[in-house]
Amino acid sequence: MEQMELVHDPATADAKVLEHLRNLGCDPRQARGIRHFIYLPTSDDAVAVAQVLEREGWDTAVEEGADVWLVVAGCLRVLDEHLVRETRARLASLAAAHGGAYDGWEAERAGAELRI
Repeated sequence: MEQMELVHDPATADAKVLEHLRNLGCDPRQARGIRHFIYLPTSDDAVAVAQVLEREGWDTAVEEGADVWLVVAGCLRVLDEHLVRETRARLASLAAAHGGAYDGWEAERAGAELRI
């Protein structure tokens, strides 16, 4: 089984995922499904965040958890470091504005998903 490396810096983690996708042979010019995860303290906050993201063209789902609400925001994008960095900053800021936290993203690749 492959050893997983724990990376605390989000920018470094994002760069490693992009590198891993390239190493798996994923064409960096090909759009792929991306999902981002945002945790919010209340249903109202989750719905508000989902509505903002939907107006920006994201597909969203709101899920209730134990004492927390999750917004899953999906899109189809061509990934590069600039897009990943800007998206992380945007979603972290939106989450913080509603008392929540951004919890990373995952990218689809043929038959599998990579999560960060």
